[in-house]
Amino acid sequence: MSNFTESEVAAMKRDLAVSGYNSLLRLIVLHDKNISGVVSAKFQLSIFCAASGSTAKAWATEGLRGVFVDRALEFAQGIGAPIYKHQLEPTNAIAENWLKYDYFLMTAGHKAACTFKHWSPETRFTSSTVYAA
Repeated sequence: MSNFTESEVAAMKRDLAVSGYNSLLRLIVLHDKNISGVVSAKFQLSIFCAASGSTAKAWATEGLRGVFVDRALEFAQGIGAPIYKHQLEPTNAIAENWLKYDYFLMTAGHKAACTFKHWSPETRFTSSTVYAA
């Protein structure tokens, strides 16, 4: 049983998927000498994945989804970029572990160190002491 709401887990999975996508783009630039920048990496990845422009654009805010994860991993493997499925498509367990870590930071008074900004206000932080920095 999770201590976090479904919306919190989904939001963390999305945040982690976007981070994984951005990491993949940087790795593509590092490992493929024919790709000079992140914009070029986005373009080449979308061509390889046969993604429409709107789908490729959505990756920046939603991360890779479905078949595009496997295609992106195939692209990364082809250029020797070390990235794995759980980085592009995080599981509930991974999301919950990151939520536990961020919740610990928040409740320990390290709010500035927190990266997660999608807490469910109806179930979290009912005490004003939690928000003290």
